[in-house]
Amino acid sequence: MPTGRHLPVRCCCWLRCPTPVCGLFILTALALTAVLPAQVKQPNDTVSFRLRDKYLILVQTTVDGAGPFPFLLDTGSTHTVIDPGLAQQLRTPVIGETSLVTVSDIHNDRLVRLDKVRVGNSEVSELGAIIDKLDEVKLRAPGIRGVLGEDFLSQFDILIDYRGRTLRFDGDVPAGERCRIETAGRYQDMPTTNRLLVKAQIMDVGRGEVQLQLDTGAKLPELFPIRYDTITSQPWAGSMAFTSGPNGTSIHSHTTIRVGSALVRDLDLVQSRRGVAFDALGLLPAAIFRSIYISHSGGYVILNPTE
Repeated sequence: MPTGRHLPVRCCCWLRCPTPVCGLFILTALALTAVLPAQVKQPNDTVSFRLRDKYLILVQTTVDGAGPFPFLLDTGSTHTVIDPGLAQQLRTPVIGETSLVTVSDIHNDRLVRLDKVRVGNSEVSELGAIIDKLDEVKLRAPGIRGVLGEDFLSQFDILIDYRGRTLRFDGDVPAGERCRIETAGRYQDMPTTNRLLVKAQIMDVGRGEVQLQLDTGAKLPELFPIRYDTITSQPWAGSMAFTSGPNGTSIHSHTTIRVGSALVRDLDLVQSRRGVAFDALGLLPAAIFRSIYISHSGGYVILNPTE
């Protein structure tokens, strides 16, 4: 059995701490050498999804001709993940191993090859995936069998319509302001890939733009304590203590976030003291917008686009 490169992958699951759920399943992979040359079928296709807790996108996904199975669509996950039961059912071939780091432990997971992953008529062939139990993720999204990460999603330009609860793959480009995204970052002088990093301004702070991860798996905006003191040099109006101690958090209410010319007001923003290894300053939930057009091919997003 071939053994691939041992890849350190960070998985932030906030389900074991007493904060509101933010990044549900964030994977930050350090410079993964492509294990498989993905092949893509790109039709103009619209599919429906189920919305859980008003922000989690659950989409029916066919894997290697079986299913469909409910998968969580997560732009904050760099790689696609399937649970062990599904891997056993599909008899997926193992192609390597990876080290998965969570907020509570570090464990090794297997890398497998998926021949075909399909959502509607949109398909990616020869896709590498990580096997993980997804126990903590399933607490928030019971019944899911996997996570569709950016290694799958980045093959398409996607319109996410939260009001209509539809995904459109590779359709016409809607009208609206184009905000640049970065698809690669850096963590501890190592490159990260399969990212959706955008520049945003926390209006209450007024210290210019910060880089945030655009995340469909996040419920609330969050700032990580990487450069904690440079972001909030003074208390915010409307803030309240949530928990205390070295892993405590604060919630800043009535916060306004600007991305480009788009303003979203009256948000609750979480700020944590828990140490987080991440390549961005925090999370920007996709669900705070009515709809989002993500152009992976063009390197931009359109927030609340018009048809």
